[in-house]
Amino acid sequence: MATDNESYLELFDVSKKKQVGKAPLASIRFIPRIGERIFLPLDRPGHWHSYTVVSVEYFLGNRSPSEGMDRVTLYVEESK
Repeated sequence: MATDNESYLELFDVSKKKQVGKAPLASIRFIPRIGERIFLPLDRPGHWHSYTVVSVEYFLGNRSPSEGMDRVTLYVEESK
């Protein structure tokens, strides 16, 4: 999980209106585009929860780069 003072990417489920994932932005290799799917691991190896990206927002802080606080939010819904 990302700490409060570092840049991060979050997944926000629009139907449940809650955050379903969060990771440091530095650990993300690429950011999915609208319409692409994301798989999050569940309780056991080999079990995944699938989400589809419906919107992307980039939040850039007014602070110095050393303080971080940039955020990317992927708004997702459960894949069918």
